[in-house]
Amino acid sequence: MKRLTLVFRNQEDGKAFRVNVQNPVENIDTAALQTDAQVLIDNGLVPEGYVFDEARVLESNTNVLIDILK
Repeated sequence: MKRLTLVFRNQEDGKAFRVNVQNPVENIDTAALQTDAQVLIDNGLVPEGYVFDEARVLESNTNVLIDILK
């Protein structure tokens, strides 16, 4: 599974607010990403006092060893 995590930080106490996007596009345009993060802030989808800090792409694999109740 691939996930894009946008991290916003509170300017006063440094606490993080994260937004996760499942299955992001392959080639992420970082300039567009910064603009999109600002749109989230401007539209009130990120708590007041938070600023865009970083973006991460996380990839994970799950290997099921036992699945008794299929």
